[in-house]
Amino acid sequence: MTLFIKRMLLGLLLLVVLLPVLQARFRIFAERQLGGSYTLAKWPLLAWESLLNNAYQPELERYLEERVGFRTLFIQGRNQLRFSLFHASSAEHVVVGRNGVVFEDAPVQAYLGVGAMGRARARTQVKRLRRVQQDLASRGIPLLVVLAPNKARHLHQLLPAHLPTPEPGQSDYEVYTSEMQQQGVDFLDFTPLFKTWGDTARYPLFPWGGTHWNAYGATLAADTLLPRLEQLLHAPVPRLRQVGRPTVTASATVMDDDLAAPMNLLWPRAGYPAVYPRLGPAPARPGEKRPNVLFVGDSFTWGLMFPMPFMQHAFDPATRFWYYNLTVYVPDSTERKDPNTPAVGQLNLQQEVESRQLVVVLMTDRNLHTGEFGFTSQLYNLYHPLTAADQARVAQLEKELASKQSWEEGSKPDFPQRMHEQALAAFEQER
Repeated sequence: MTLFIKRMLLGLLLLVVLLPVLQARFRIFAERQLGGSYTLAKWPLLAWESLLNNAYQPELERYLEERVGFRTLFIQGRNQLRFSLFHASSAEHVVVGRNGVVFEDAPVQAYLGVGAMGRARARTQVKRLRRVQQDLASRGIPLLVVLAPNKARHLHQLLPAHLPTPEPGQSDYEVYTSEMQQQGVDFLDFTPLFKTWGDTARYPLFPWGGTHWNAYGATLAADTLLPRLEQLLHAPVPRLRQVGRPTVTASATVMDDDLAAPMNLLWPRAGYPAVYPRLGPAPARPGEKRPNVLFVGDSFTWGLMFPMPFMQHAFDPATRFWYYNLTVYVPDSTERKDPNTPAVGQLNLQQEVESRQLVVVLMTDRNLHTGEFGFTSQLYNLYHPLTAADQARVAQLEKELASKQSWEEGSKPDFPQRMHEQALAAFEQER
């Protein structure tokens, strides 16, 4: 090997070593921003205390590591190799299925019936739900439960081959819907509807890179949901209609890309196209009004606000969305929190609910175990508070249940809360 070649190789090696440093300092080349939710480390404050307790060094290391030149390229390259060679994702909570379709792990577990609540607990929850529905109906306020479809259930044939086949009738979805039917709960289930539409629809109803219904699927859902709400309200609401052909594009919005973006691939998979219907106001009908509605739901509710603006068009400006029954949002296209309203827990529940013309609880099956995000239990306790005798019986049931548990179970931090919840469930069954 000649001296020239040796020097050239040494020069290339130095360039490889120095180029990331130069890129970090001068940003010679534009780099794409990583997708997903994360917070860049800030420059740590140098102080004797942080030096002595070894807090400064890790913070500085993290700061420098996150600003290494070409870091995004290196991460995307690693992720791309894992995806292309092993059909796996480096993003947390993302499952890669057949044909490269991606799923969120929680809905997959819900479809498989992992950690299902069981018939007894579902029966108790639905009993409360039915009673609350009756309580609000007596006050002239309909409550409709809406079940959004689960992507893993809708596209179960595209789940990874190694996953087990779910046992029929064991999942929360199957048990809960069965109980709601038996107990007479008024609900709208989009799971069978999406199955029917999926067999004939011109476009997919779920995005390749997202976990929620896509804009096209949300439009079909709204076209079914709004007539159902009109029946409950006994009055028409303003509608949107499709005008012209939908926009079909390879680029997806945040809602259609919420799983693919955090995967941070070097060559983002095109998947199947994103479809965005073009909408315009439908002709007004006699007696049309925009009702004041309370939505309590999970992230599927966003699909009725953006990119498709059904909620802000159909309902009164006073309408609110209680995200997971925790945070208050204004129905619009910007995911805007209500600046004049505190967290849900600080509101007067009775006043908030009874000032509405309609209440809609919208969720997918992964959240059925939450008891409608605790919303039903709060209303039930509001309208049916426990008497002193009731509380004494619940306390007795707690002691009986606790006495049957092992020492190991009793030492867990959430043991008292679990015993209390089980005692309440047992008490409800006695009523």
